[in-house]
Order: sequence, then C-alpha cells, then structure tokens
Amino acid sequence: MTTMHELENHFGRLWTECQNCAKTMQDKVNCSARDCPIYYMREKVRNELSEANTVIERFGSPCFSPSIKPC
Repeated sequence: MTTMHELENHFGRLWTECQNCAKTMQDKVNCSARDCPIYYMREKVRNELSEANTVIERFGSPCFSPSIKPC
C-alpha cells in the first residue's frame, strides 16, 4: 500500500508539472513533445500504478488491524 501511495503522489507531481508546461490546469494534457523526460516518467509511473492496482485487486487490500473481525 505504501508503494501505491508513493506512486500516486509521484504521478500527481508529474501530472501537475505537465499541466504547468501545457498551461492548462483544467483540461487534459495533450503532450506532443517526444523528447520530454517528464512525459516518459509520467507514463512509466502510470504503468507501475496499473500493475500495482492489478496486484491489489488480485490479492485484496491488506489488513493491518489486529482486530478479531476479519477485514
């Protein structure tokens, strides 16, 4: 879960950077700069988020509570 949270935060920071570059804070970012390292980092993190989400869906959300009830 920590990794998922870190990936979400990283993606959010990269997305904000792309919005600033495109000068659009409300619309979808349509980046056409093929040499932009931020774009490629953002796509890499997007793929990592997708993989992490698949793992969470496969195994379920972890339960850290030592309660008697099942999670």
